Amino acid sequence: MTPRYLINPGFSTKIHPYADCIIIGSGIAGLSTAIRLSEHTIKVLTKSSFSASTTWYAQGGVAAAIKKPDGWKKHYEDTITAGQGLCDRKAVEILVKNAPEMIENLIEIGTNFDIIDGEISLTTEGGHSYPRILHAGGDATGEEVEKSLVSFTRELKKVNFIPDYFVLDILTSENRCLGVTGFDTKRGEIEIHPSSNVLISTGGIGQLYEISTNPSISTGDGIAMAYRAGAEIMDIEFVQFHPTVFRTNDGELFLISEALRGEGAYLRDCRGNRFMIGKHPLAELAPRDIVVKEMIKTMEISRCNFVYLDATHIPMSLLKIRFPNIISKLNENGLTLEKDLVKVSPAEHYLNGGIWTDYNGRTGIEGVFSCGETAATGAHGANRLASNSLMEGLVYGWRIYQNIGEKLKKSNSGQKETLSDLNKLIEKSKKEIRSSKVLKGSPMDIDTLILKLRSMMSQNVGILRNRAGLERAAEFVNFHIENKNLYDRKDIDALEFANMLTVADLIIKSALIREESRGTHLRSDFPERDDKNWKKHIILKKDKVRFKKVR
Repeated sequence: MTPRYLINPGFSTKIHPYADCIIIGSGIAGLSTAIRLSEHTIKVLTKSSFSASTTWYAQGGVAAAIKKPDGWKKHYEDTITAGQGLCDRKAVEILVKNAPEMIENLIEIGTNFDIIDGEISLTTEGGHSYPRILHAGGDATGEEVEKSLVSFTRELKKVNFIPDYFVLDILTSENRCLGVTGFDTKRGEIEIHPSSNVLISTGGIGQLYEISTNPSISTGDGIAMAYRAGAEIMDIEFVQFHPTVFRTNDGELFLISEALRGEGAYLRDCRGNRFMIGKHPLAELAPRDIVVKEMIKTMEISRCNFVYLDATHIPMSLLKIRFPNIISKLNENGLTLEKDLVKVSPAEHYLNGGIWTDYNGRTGIEGVFSCGETAATGAHGANRLASNSLMEGLVYGWRIYQNIGEKLKKSNSGQKETLSDLNKLIEKSKKEIRSSKVLKGSPMDIDTLILKLRSMMSQNVGILRNRAGLERAAEFVNFHIENKNLYDRKDIDALEFANMLTVADLIIKSALIREESRGTHLRSDFPERDDKNWKKHIILKKDKVRFKKVR
């Protein structure tokens, strides 16, 4: 059996003061919630620097129907269509109806969206029937949004930022939140942060794969800690791959925004032929799962490991305004959008599922919330509509703020009960620890094991799957996941690897259960979509499986 904790809380050497809310993660979901809750004592714990968040790397933009003839109903329809029959309709309605107000909130805190002729500039991306993608700095939307959020929150006296801090686990008693354990990597100490409200907004899982657009910190920590604490995990088999990722001369990966195709760029096979014509009415602007599927087919037929992205017909005056970062990166690699076809291929990009939440961001554990890519609200279904991710973090962060805010208005915030139960938990944990208080573990080549896991996931649990491959991956994960040498040790790589194994295990289990192809989950042994048997969510909890009908 997998241990309950990465590191037993009995090893803690310090208990920090109680906080009204602890936020794990410093992307758009976490920081926007911190701003709204800033009249209370808030801690923002983040594993790395603020510029390492997934938000920072978002190029394309944020989706909101802010200009007629577009409207929330059209945005709703596009999202439902992209979700391939698995979207929660109420969750989508909450998302798209509140999107325009979230844009106003971002502008109020200093976000500078691109302006043309005195109006906010809008573009189109895959699956959108109208231009509704707001962008900033051309193709640096995430960076601009993150900078404005960080700048604003740094001025808030009650918001305490703790960067370079590895959160280990959610602490609970009788399914109620007591706080978190954390690893101060600079001092090498295990610590406890008490709180009856914890928000998990730790981003994605990209490091489980060899090729990903995610930052290096995206090891699925939030999902793993929530699962260990007893939360439910939903739709985790739906891993989205971005169609257009460029490999630089030094081997690094660089995302080329879907917005480039929104401005008219084509996809061509290695012989120069456009292959999306006739495959979907929107051609290159079809939803991502459809584009990726056709790219894979095309690459197999032509025996090339890439396709071309062609923007040579688009005026350079427009390209320079909209895509300065992409142009700069390509120039560094001896290419220009004006003259050259750019080799691209798919890479892991976004997790559609995650920690199950209700419409207020609440998980099944009292006091534990989740939003952003870590959460599964049901708004994305089997395939996220482009640029809905940043907006989902904003909207559901706002819902969480309302819920926590109401709790904190009450005279009895639960602080005394939380601290009392926490002390009991620590005493019990200390009794479980053997006489040695020094955390040790047998030598392990963690770097090699991580590389093997990434290879196994990419080959067998990537874009195209089948039972044989999934079972090979499961065998590898099952062999390592219960290795006690991964736990109770002050080794970030080992702890991250344990989290990665937990998330990989969840993805593989769900992918084996879902015997159909839908959205971003493609089974070569079950190539058809099966609404009769599989129009439902798969939910995992502590080795239990249940199914939930689509609402």
